[in-house]
Order: sequence, then structure tokens, then C-alpha cells
Amino acid sequence: MPPSPAAARPAPVYAGKHRYSLKTSLLVLAALCVLPAAIVNAWLLYNQFELKRNQAEQSTLLLARQVVADLDNELSAIESALKVLATAPELLTDDLPGFHRRAREALVAGTVYNYILTDRLGRQVLNTLVPPGQPLPATGTPAQLDRVFTDGTTVLTDLFVGPVTQRHALAMGVPVRRQGEVVYSLNIGLAPERLNALLARQALPEGWLIAILDGTGTIAGRSREAQRFVGEPAVPSLRAALAAAPESQLRLPTKEGQMAYTAVKRSARWGWGVAVGVQEDTLHAAIGPLVWRVAGITVLVLGSGLLLALGLARRVLATVHDINAAAKALSTGEAMAIPEVQFREAEAVGEALRQAAQAMRQVTFAAQHDPLTQLANRAMFTEIAQRQLAASQRSGQPLALVAIDLDHFKDVNDSQGHAVGDAVLVEAGRRIELAVRQSDTVARLGGDEFMVLLGATDPAHARATAERIVEALSQPYPMTPCPVSASAGVALHPAHGATLQALVAAADRALYQAKAQGRHCARMATADSVSSTPSVA
Repeated sequence: MPPSPAAARPAPVYAGKHRYSLKTSLLVLAALCVLPAAIVNAWLLYNQFELKRNQAEQSTLLLARQVVADLDNELSAIESALKVLATAPELLTDDLPGFHRRAREALVAGTVYNYILTDRLGRQVLNTLVPPGQPLPATGTPAQLDRVFTDGTTVLTDLFVGPVTQRHALAMGVPVRRQGEVVYSLNIGLAPERLNALLARQALPEGWLIAILDGTGTIAGRSREAQRFVGEPAVPSLRAALAAAPESQLRLPTKEGQMAYTAVKRSARWGWGVAVGVQEDTLHAAIGPLVWRVAGITVLVLGSGLLLALGLARRVLATVHDINAAAKALSTGEAMAIPEVQFREAEAVGEALRQAAQAMRQVTFAAQHDPLTQLANRAMFTEIAQRQLAASQRSGQPLALVAIDLDHFKDVNDSQGHAVGDAVLVEAGRRIELAVRQSDTVARLGGDEFMVLLGATDPAHARATAERIVEALSQPYPMTPCPVSASAGVALHPAHGATLQALVAAADRALYQAKAQGRHCARMATADSVSSTPSVA
């Protein structure tokens, strides 16, 4: 019996192979396309949080240093006033009633409790809270004040409870000398409110906290809930950090139990410490809205991608159906039409975006740099200088501006043309960059005028750098026989100006002085420079 046509037909080439759904494949592909963006967004969010955390840590450390400086100044002022009072003539003659009147007149209401005079045995001889002749407290004098007699120096005690006021206080004692011998300790009792008032002057963002700790790690002042926590010991990890190093940064809980990124700074003069912290919840709250926005955008993009994949699958399946129909028509000899599938638009859009990105990079570079020397232009220099100036004002580190002008450059243009002049300017820019540090900023402001921003410098380094630049620019130029040299003016912040405009003006005035004094030199701006001095052309 002959085989049937069906039995003679060959098996399909895909027999036994696993087949995939085009629609499912496109949906998976859409999800995989969104997944890298989601991962990148998560990474960017993490880096954003780390950036905010690093910024907060730097800010807390700078603020801790500032508060320690303010605390040192406050206590030093109290010490100076106390030393002046210790030389009162009434103490030289043991006129205690007269000194009692003088000391009461020197009290400042609300921030100074009293003045106390103690002898070598720690007994109170005079207390401005107790009228003359009445019994004085037999105990309560901090043992730390004994060092006034043993060391003959100023002593700042830790926080204690005053025997008369029964309130938290701290005391400072200075020696009272008579013929070179310490006969009394003149002590002043200070209220913690004075420390709290110092902290109140700080403009703290939401979620920030400052605490002042005495030598034992006890809270002596606090920017928040001071009445509740003054007199209590700080958390153990904070006390350990204060004892271990003069300056540190760590993550630890506050007294309220909230985790905070904290900077700790100890006063080298008094041994007291300042802790500045920003709550972790504050940083989370700052980045929380961004997380929700990115999550929403990711979901939206994923949903859009899936819908697009479905639409694309329908178009591809329709095309496949048309191709199958055309193949069947071919097999039967019928007329057929091959459908056109157009996907080149996406490639064209991608190419257009790449060209746009390249054009944007070129535009940005051109907007920030001098087209001839490729140095920073005036706009970019101003932006960088403003940022450096703000950082200098916060950290206290000085910076300097060096204004530079080429001497006799006009002779090059006049004798050899602007092409050679341009070559000289390019070489001058290269020499300036080689003469300064990589962290310094070199800019061409126009013509043959250059400006250099020197960060974290001092007067000696700034002058040496300016002289090095002048020497480099005064060497022969291979492209011209004309002698070209340079003059420079140096201005320091904050000595010669608090603003960028003032610093530039001071540097220009110093440059004019260099020009007027024979050129080929560098001059430092002076505090008494006349602001109306004309600028160098």
C-alpha cells in the first residue's frame, strides 16, 4: 500500500525545539530595559544620600569648631574680667565689706550667680549672695578650685550644684596674689543659661542639635530641651569620643534615643567639649520625596514600556501574519504584497539625541572657557571664585587672587600681527598653569589679562606664586623677538576684601602699582589702597 501524502511530508525543522511567545519575550525585554535604569536610580539615590551625609558631617564639624571658638572667647572674656577684679585694692587691704560692694556691682543679672572668695582650705571668705557678717556655707566649694593655689593658674570647674542656689552652676577661679603669694581664690559662679544663650545665637536647621559638655562629659548647655538634660551625663559613646581625641566624627544616639551624625570638638584651653549632630531622620526626610518621585517615575516608565511592548508585539505579529499570508499566496501563485516594517525611526531618534548631547557638551564648554587659550573664562572664574570665597569664610582659611597683565604685548600685535599675538597668549596661559598648583584656577579675562585663584594659601605663598608667574611669563617667546614680560597684583581674603568684587579691585590696584613701579614685578595689595585708583588697561 503506498504511503499517504501526509506520511510522506517531512517533519518541521523546529520539531522538538522549545518555542517562545513573541509577546512574552517583548514584555520581558521591556522589563529588562527598565531594570538597569531602576538600578542606576537606586544607586544615584544612595549616592545622593551619601553626599548629603558627607555634607552634613562636614557642616557639623565646621559648626563644632565655630562653637568651641565662641566658647573659648566667652570664657576668656570672663577670665579677663575676673583677673581685673582680683587686683581690686580692697583685697590688698582685706577690706572684705568694700570688696563685697565692688563685686556685687560687677554682677551681670541672669548669667552670673555670684562672686566667691575662698582660702587655701576651700572655706568661703566672701559670697555676694550672702550679706557681710552672715554665716557662709561650710561646704560646696568644688575641689577643682584647689588648683588655683597649687598651680597658681585659672581653673574652670565642671558642672556642680551650688550650695546656696541649689541650682546647676559652673565656676571659674583665679588667684588673688599678695606680694607674689596666692592668698585667695576669686571665683565666679556662672549659670548654664549663659552657655544656652551662646548656643541660641547659632542659626540651626531643623533636626540639628548642639550640646556643650564639661570635662567629665556632663551636659552643661544644650540647644534643645536644656532644662531637661543639663546636669545629666552625655551618652557613653559621646563621652568616650570626647576623652579619646580632640576632634572626631561618629554616628551615635542622642539623649532622646534618635540616631545622629555627630561631630565632637574639644577645647584645648579648657578641656570642655562641643557636640554638633544632625538627626538621621532629618537626612532621610530630605531625600524621602526624591525616593517617592523616582519610584513613581520608575513605575510609570515600566508601565509605559510594557504598553509599548504590547503595541510593538501587535505590530510585529500583524507583520508576521502578513508575511505568512504572502508566503501562502506565493505557494498558490496568487498575487502578493510584501509589507514594509519601519523601525529606523528609533535609530534616527537615537542618532539625533547623540548629536544633541555632543552639541550640548560643546556649547557648555564654549560657555565656560576661553576659545583661544582653553582656560576658564570670566563667567566660569566668577562662579568658582564665589564658591571658594564662601568656603573660605566658613573654614577661616585664606585665599588669594593674582591679577596678571602682559607687559609690551601690544608691540607684538603691532609688529607681527594678531596671529602671533594669539600664539603668545596661548603660551602665556600654558606657562601660568605650569606655575601654579592643579587645585588653583587660571582664567583669561580678556585681551592679555589673566587672573589666578589660589585656595588655602598664605601671604608668603601667594607672593611667591605671583613672582614665579611673573618670572615664567618674562622668559623669551619662541614665536616673537619682541620682549614680553608680566606684572602681577596680589590680594588676600579677608585682609584685602570680604567680597569677590573687592578682592578683584584690590588685585587690580596692586597690579597698577606694579605697572607704575617699572613693570616686570609682583606687588601685594595694601589695606590703605585708594579704591579710586584706575584699573590697568
